[in-house]
Parts: sequence; structure tokens; C-alpha cells
Amino acid sequence: MPGPEAVERPIELEAFMAELRDLRERAGEPSFRRMAAKSGAVSHATLHLTVTGHRLQPWETVREFVRACDGDETEWHTRWQEVSRALSDAREHAAASSEPEPEPEPEAEAEPEAGASPDVEAGSAAEVQAEAPDHTDTDEALSPGRPWWRSRWLLILVPAAVVAVLAIVAFRITSADGTESADPRAMVYEGDASKFIRDVTYPDGTVVEPDSQFVKIWEIRNTGSVEWRNRYLQRIDLPIGPADCATPERIPINHTFPRQSVQITVTVRTPSKTPADCKVRWKMVDSSGRVLMPGYRPLYFEVRVRG
Repeated sequence: MPGPEAVERPIELEAFMAELRDLRERAGEPSFRRMAAKSGAVSHATLHLTVTGHRLQPWETVREFVRACDGDETEWHTRWQEVSRALSDAREHAAASSEPEPEPEPEAEAEPEAGASPDVEAGSAAEVQAEAPDHTDTDEALSPGRPWWRSRWLLILVPAAVVAVLAIVAFRITSADGTESADPRAMVYEGDASKFIRDVTYPDGTVVEPDSQFVKIWEIRNTGSVEWRNRYLQRIDLPIGPADCATPERIPINHTFPRQSVQITVTVRTPSKTPADCKVRWKMVDSSGRVLMPGYRPLYFEVRVRG
């Protein structure tokens, strides 16, 4: 199996990383540790992945790279969006190309030739009728004196249907991890939908130091038909106490097209008091603070603060 170094990057990503490397070189080629110290928001390893990894890093990470090299954030944000769209389009094209071709329709049976003998047609019908199985002697048959509701098939199928419906309801209620909807109809915009993909950093239950700072990153996917513009995650468990993790009240979500994934980043400060368990919840809102997916469970992170 080839190692990671053998995996080729898409042309758009390779060009973007080359431009970032040029930016760092023009800034005097500072070490990644020095860049991380200047940023204060991301680690040197994360900054290193920005120009060596095999996937486009979220804008929040690229922004810190650009800031550490004194680059123009507006110019680089526009460039990052172009690359993100190009990579998304390439993935969709590859997925569409890999879809199997539809199977050919079965050929229709030949019509009987004009002028065929009536005796032939009658004989065929008689043969079909003779081949049909006779269930009149079995208990599945509905005899004239037996109520329809006492059929053994109904006694089997009705409970099975009830179980299937209950399973679907239970799935809709319990399958939520962050963004799965309890009521997909409760949307501000018709066709709006999202799905939690993964915790990129600090999965739930991670132990962290007191009075320290870390960067939490989620990845979610726009599974609907609505573009996400000027959207944010709004913290909903406010105000906070001395044993709670401190975060911004609102964090931006990058412009995201339908069927595109996006990574969302927040900088977290842990409390000095230990032991403490931090669980911080967020809802997607617009610039006015309106909750856009009220039927969805909150996105959250949960860490354990131990000295």
C-alpha cells in the first residue's frame, strides 16, 4: 500500500499550497513554531499541514497562516473560496461519473400473431390456470366462513408494520449527533438541511488542562438545496459560570454550497477551577440572530478539565 507521500493532491490544491509557500518565503520563511506563537490560535503542526497536507484546510486555519506571514486576508479569503468551490465541483463530477448505468428494460413479450387460432389462445389460458397452485386446502386461504381479520398473513404483517414504524420514529429521534434533525419540516428556508460529519479536533470526552486554550473544529455538511451565506453558530448556554469554558458568543460559518462540507472553528479557554466538565452548545443562526434550523439538535463539544 503506498504511503501518504504517494497520494497526489488535486491540481487546484497543489497550486494553492504553492502560493502559500511563496507567501511564507516572502515573509522571511519564519518557522512554523514562530508562526503559531504569533497566531496564538493554532498549533505549529496545523500550520504545517496547511502547505503539506492532502486536503484543503478550513479558512480559519489558512487565515492564521496568512496573518502570521502578514498577507492580505481579503485577497486570500477570495482565493480560498475559489479553491474550495473548485474542489467541491471536482468531487461532485467524480461522484456523478462513478454512478452505474441503468439496466436495460426487459423486452416486452411478443403479441400473438394476427389470425391465430382461437383454440390456441384458449389452450394457453387453460395451461396457465392449470399451473396455478391450489391453496384451498391450506390455512392461508380465506374460507367463506372465516373472517378476513383472522388470516394468518394479517396476524404476521400487521405487527411487523408496527415495529417498522416504531423503528423509523426511534431512528429520527436518536440518530442525532449535533445536526441531525428531529423534525426536518421545522426550517426557515425550504430545502435547508445539514448533517454532522465528525469532530476534527478534541472529540467528546477529551481531557484538557485547566486555564488553557485549545481550538475545537467540527465538520458538517450542507445536505440541502440552500446555499449557506452569512451564517453563524450562536452559543446558547449563556451566561457562563466560573466552571464553564469561555468562547466567543458567535462564530462564523464559511460560505457553503449544497452538498459541500465545511469545517467550523472556535477558540476555547478552559476554566481554572478543577475538576470541571464543559459542554457548550450551538445553534445555526443568520446575521440577525434568527435560528435557521429550530427542529435540529444543537451542535456541541464536551471536554473534561483536569489538573
